[in-house]
Amino acid sequence: MAVGKIQSNALHELVDPSLGFEKDLEVRRKMMSVAELAFRCLQHEREMRPTMDEVLKILRGIKEQIGQSSPDVVDIGGYGGDDAGLLRLSVPPPITPETDTWTSSSEDMEAVPF
Repeated sequence: MAVGKIQSNALHELVDPSLGFEKDLEVRRKMMSVAELAFRCLQHEREMRPTMDEVLKILRGIKEQIGQSSPDVVDIGGYGGDDAGLLRLSVPPPITPETDTWTSSSEDMEAVPF
């Protein structure tokens, strides 16, 4: 079940919604990293699975990334003293009913599977 969900990019179906997977980009990145590790750990052939030392190293790396991937803020120079900025993210936020009809003409956007 878990392997199938990971392979079909349905990780959101395995993650507790209270963890913020759908709303927080940093949480999503960490959960994707853990899911990739879990996928490797669930392989049938022993040679395909990581050693416990590798698992520990990878998990420590994921833990150390917490708070380090905050998005950049781009100052757009608001007029009239307004403080304004744009967030520059590498992955777009999840689509919600409010943003489902939004379209972009930017050609430099890349599609990233969730």
